[in-house]
Amino acid sequence: MADGSRMQRASPESGYLAVIIPCHDEERAIGKVVADFRRQLPDARIVVVDNASSDGTSERAREAGAEVVSESRRGKGYALLRGFAHVPDAECVVMVDGDDTYPAEDVQTLIDAVQSGQADMAIGTRLQVFAQGAYPAGHNLGNRLFILLVRVLFGVRTSDLLSGYRAFSRRFLDLSPLIAQGFEIETELSLQALVGNFPVKEIPVHYRQRASGTSSKLRTLRDGYRILLALLAFFRDYRPLTFFGIVALAFAVGGLLCGAVVVSEFLRTGQILRIPLAILSIGLTLLAAVSAIAGVVLSSISRRAAELAALIARK
Repeated sequence: MADGSRMQRASPESGYLAVIIPCHDEERAIGKVVADFRRQLPDARIVVVDNASSDGTSERAREAGAEVVSESRRGKGYALLRGFAHVPDAECVVMVDGDDTYPAEDVQTLIDAVQSGQADMAIGTRLQVFAQGAYPAGHNLGNRLFILLVRVLFGVRTSDLLSGYRAFSRRFLDLSPLIAQGFEIETELSLQALVGNFPVKEIPVHYRQRASGTSSKLRTLRDGYRILLALLAFFRDYRPLTFFGIVALAFAVGGLLCGAVVVSEFLRTGQILRIPLAILSIGLTLLAAVSAIAGVVLSSISRRAAELAALIARK
């Protein structure tokens, strides 16, 4: 898979190929990762983004032949955005974690999917094949739950929402407004491809166990909570009519239930016996109306923004 002809094709005729490796305290693994990707892609720019490491990550990366840039703001999202900004002219950009869990031998398959025009984003999916012990049970369960949630909210089937091994076209990076700060960056990348109608190709890769003596920086509960908030925020921003419609329906049901109690007592006694409940019913009904109006207005704004983005993309 890594013969000379394939490695030569990895460098586009115009522009260049770049590999971005965000790292935080990956001294034990980063040298091997850089060497593996240099062997597969000898003409590529390999950029390691040192995300406030306290060990010798930068030194090991330089020794292996990588360019090293620093990002002092802690968070994988910050590190990746710093890396993307460092290679503004790259025709194809690969992102990969610096923990040596993703095989460099599969990188050309991802690149081929982008350079052939099959996809603007190629994802190396891990859930089909992974080494024993490579995927903690909590991470595996969380990933699958988020995949289910994306299917429910957006109607999209994906094999691995949180993969850190991807290749992008220049077009995708230029037209996707990425703002994620932490591990929710992978979720944002997948959802930006969805709302931007960018073609995506998923390619199974063999996910390996981390290098001995290292530990994952992903925290199941803390980062899972942030990913959930990112999903809901994306749903609110890009599906406002559905989001606020659900909120309006919830308020309306609450208002009707409260109002039913008040009205039934009034019909029975001729008096409004529960004034606070009546006020609550009116308040919930008004909130339902406001939410519905907000959904309609924001949906119209979102549509205009999508049309503007489509016009920009054509140019």
